[in-house]
Amino acid sequence: MNNSRPPSVLVGAVERVTYTNPETGYTVLRLRVNGEREAVTVVGYFPALSPGATLRLSGFWTTHPTHGPQFKATQHEVTQPATLAGIEKYLGSGLIKGIGPVTARRIVAHFREATLQIIETDIHRLSEVPGIGRKRVELIAQAWEAQRAIKDVMLFLQSHGVSTHYAAKIYRQYGARAIQTVIENPYQLARDIYGVGFKTADAIAANLGIAPDAEMRLRAACLHVLQEAADQGHCFLPESRLLASLQTLLGVTDAERLHAVLATLTAEAELVARPPAPPNVLEASYHLPYLFYAEQHIARLLRGLTLRPLTQLEAPARQWLDAYAARESLQLSPEQQQAVLTAATQRVAVVTGGPGCGKTTTLRAIVGLFRWLGLRVELATPTGRAAQRLSEVTGVEARTLHRLLAYDPARGRFTHDSDYPLDTDAVIVDEASMLDAPLAAALLKAMPARGRLLLVGDVDQLPSVGPGRVLGDIIAAGVVPVCRLTQVFRQAEGSAIIQNAHRIRAGQFPRLIRPDGRTTTDCYFVAADTPADIQARLEQVVASLSRRFGYDPVNDIQVLTPMNRGEIGAVELNRRLQQALNPLRPGQPEIERLGRRFRVGDKVVQRVNNYTREVFNGDIGRIVDIQLEDQTLTVNYDGRCVTYDWADVNELSHGFALSVHKSQGSEYPAVVIVLHTQAFPVLSRNLLYTALTRAKRTAVLLGTTRAIGLAVRQVEAARRYTWLAEALREPIR
Repeated sequence: MNNSRPPSVLVGAVERVTYTNPETGYTVLRLRVNGEREAVTVVGYFPALSPGATLRLSGFWTTHPTHGPQFKATQHEVTQPATLAGIEKYLGSGLIKGIGPVTARRIVAHFREATLQIIETDIHRLSEVPGIGRKRVELIAQAWEAQRAIKDVMLFLQSHGVSTHYAAKIYRQYGARAIQTVIENPYQLARDIYGVGFKTADAIAANLGIAPDAEMRLRAACLHVLQEAADQGHCFLPESRLLASLQTLLGVTDAERLHAVLATLTAEAELVARPPAPPNVLEASYHLPYLFYAEQHIARLLRGLTLRPLTQLEAPARQWLDAYAARESLQLSPEQQQAVLTAATQRVAVVTGGPGCGKTTTLRAIVGLFRWLGLRVELATPTGRAAQRLSEVTGVEARTLHRLLAYDPARGRFTHDSDYPLDTDAVIVDEASMLDAPLAAALLKAMPARGRLLLVGDVDQLPSVGPGRVLGDIIAAGVVPVCRLTQVFRQAEGSAIIQNAHRIRAGQFPRLIRPDGRTTTDCYFVAADTPADIQARLEQVVASLSRRFGYDPVNDIQVLTPMNRGEIGAVELNRRLQQALNPLRPGQPEIERLGRRFRVGDKVVQRVNNYTREVFNGDIGRIVDIQLEDQTLTVNYDGRCVTYDWADVNELSHGFALSVHKSQGSEYPAVVIVLHTQAFPVLSRNLLYTALTRAKRTAVLLGTTRAIGLAVRQVEAARRYTWLAEALREPIR
């Protein structure tokens, strides 16, 4: 293209959207301009665009140092496509549910240039098109009406400077009252729509003229700050920290006004305020009610179980254990024997220990003993992958806690509770470090009156993704019997993964072995000094593991990183790994949502709990189908296929690289752990320990020794505000 006299106006059809930032609307796209042999690159701020849409742009030409000439759009107008090819691409892009590429081709072949006018004014004439029956026409007509309404919501959001990606979810939540609801209280969005936060709602409120100190805004901010704290693992915030966060967020310095709002929310039971409790607690703390009562219920119900030991079973349990060890040719350590006996004689107990210390062997013995005692036993874990692994090592069916408690999406609660307890005698929960406060409270409410509970887990791993530090607080309280397994068994001593895990847990620097082509180990270190070096070496490391050890690069190798954002964050590494491991192929369907491009074959991870679909935060699967016509995407989770509407695809992100937190409860044949000082705020000993212990056969640390040293020295990245340990120590009233 001749750029000597850059035009101020450019008109063309969108060929593809290369990149979009869902928060800002900043977009990079390729535009097909009449008379030009190649599509041109356009950058600017746009609403959601479909391929085939026609744009009339005002702007100027610039030259990017890497990507060359680009048209920078300062103003734009979206119009319907004018050419038959453009109309076909526009309709077939998934714009209207029920019309995919094949159906679009038939419609355009039949109605030619009049296609869009007919859809707009007399859509039922689509029944004239061969191959489109009445039912399909009705589906398309309904989808077109919904699309119109969604477009109105999109225009409303765009006029208030807000990303349009949530328009479909907003319409689905509120229906015909969508815009009116948002106008009346934009902060309702932050409560009701996943992905829409306080800042988005606040931007709409500001555009609507809602005052900065309006009661509506201050109330929403209080709840937002506490929910954001919960998302970071806290069960409450001290008053001083809450007020500081509110003043920063709102730009409101009137502490008295904020105190008044907090008092109102507390009086209305929107918050729970816990008064100071000298000498240890010198200020009030504020809780979201569901978190306050979760920790309170855990403490009360656990203390109730500790009051009813079963000491009369110690002698028969010891006799059974001796016979079991002889029959199985097992040499149980004194710690393991004590753990089995404790499980037999206590209604609630904890077994904790690191890798190679015999937790699995101990667990199998406890299951055998419970069955010998005639007890009905349920095995459960917080995640599906952990349940699958527990079933494999014990030979007994294990379920996720959500399935055990039978979550009912229609009622928004678990079926099993204090009114309808579990029909069992004992519940054993493995990977208990992942238990958050709400899930632990739900489990304890569902325990039968004379039931037993055994929690098994590694307390030195990261705490749960959700709010709370349940296993750590139970152990710290000193109220529940705890058995620690510390002896590393001989068969595990030869593993560098296990040796290094215990060194890290003890605060010692791990022994690093660099790959030299001669030394064989299960734990390597590959040096990479800068984030750019890490990005470049990562693909080489994955390829080398695949070539040398026969690992499938997608199914067997998991890349772990301390954070989500930044050059070495999961988002950027996923983008690079997708391009390397699952590049776009001719004819392959692809959709773009919230800046992520999804293809068949992609490895994906569920970002939130979805009880209706029975997929939960951290579940990993592979995309097996994308239907442009039906606007659906299907993911295979370990043999179970789950279908998503496009409006819900933002629940997924790519899973080639995961944050260490997301990997909890899972094991992988091989892991590559990315470590750099860029992740300094989150580097910690338990993060590195958790990451390393995800590897079953091979681990590679990729990064710098300085980052490893920082992680080893930092015991815990950030303190969690919980009060379970304190509540457990309080006398029972």
